[in-house]
Amino acid sequence: MLARRFRKHYEGQLVGLYATQKDPYEPERGTSDIGTHVVVVIQGPYEHWKETDAVTEITHNVLDETDWVAPVTSHHVAHDSAIAKRMKEKGVRFD
Repeated sequence: MLARRFRKHYEGQLVGLYATQKDPYEPERGTSDIGTHVVVVIQGPYEHWKETDAVTEITHNVLDETDWVAPVTSHHVAHDSAIAKRMKEKGVRFD
């Protein structure tokens, strides 16, 4: 459901969706206490704060519509960022 919502919202801009237990910004710290991190990889130029709001809203809407109880934190990154490259290598793709 989460992947479907992100695909619908971003259409051709969506490069990939990844899940990881490690903080994508500080993976060397090991498994995160926050729970699952969802990383939305976006193609092309985009407005950072606008996408922060969109990614957060989509995630919260899906969590509110389901009985999901585990914590989820969503992030968005550019397709050519170091985090996107790391997710491609070590994240779990679910789009």
